[in-house]
Amino acid sequence: MTIQWNYPIYLIAHSGGYASIVDPTSKSEPPLQQLVVISEETLALQFMGDFGIMGAPRMLNNDREFGWLLQSLKPPVTSIAFDPNPVEKEINAAWACSIDTMLEKHLSMDNSPWNYPVYFINQDTGYSSILGQSADGKDVIVLNLFTTKEKANEFLKAADEPGDLEEYADMASLREFLDSMQKSGSAIAIDPEITETGRTAKNCLGIESLLAKYLVSDAAE
Repeated sequence: MTIQWNYPIYLIAHSGGYASIVDPTSKSEPPLQQLVVISEETLALQFMGDFGIMGAPRMLNNDREFGWLLQSLKPPVTSIAFDPNPVEKEINAAWACSIDTMLEKHLSMDNSPWNYPVYFINQDTGYSSILGQSADGKDVIVLNLFTTKEKANEFLKAADEPGDLEEYADMASLREFLDSMQKSGSAIAIDPEITETGRTAKNCLGIESLLAKYLVSDAAE
């Protein structure tokens, strides 16, 4: 059996969770269930119509989002049915796989504290940053990282400054950039804002810690 798919994929929100189908091979009580995963939005909407499910499908965009969702599931949902077409006791899925196998063999996840792409603002004087203080009271340069293009543009507008957005589409390119910037800055400010009190960010992370603990892969074999 070949297991393959392209993102985005879709889940069906239902009864406070996500739609699943009873596994016809299950011998347990209660019987085990298979999470419904759909390859296209039109197919997801068709599935919802066929079974009278209201609302909108949830879109997953990458391995990271898919993996986080799968890790949150509990028994009796223990496997996946991809593009099912249930008829009586037959699920008729394009393929089925246990959640454990998906996580261990088919998903390549990372521990980044954001989705990609992310953005930095390149200005004439260097990259947009905030002057902060370390735990021992020393001044440190904190680079501004934005998790969406909209937030980066809002910051530029509020600052009334020129600048060009640099996009980093994946963890590998971001790691390379941050590694080169360690001498220029020691931390990252996530989605900083400009308020009446100045330039602030609710969340900051040290570059060294980011590279060692977060921007690392949990790759499938």
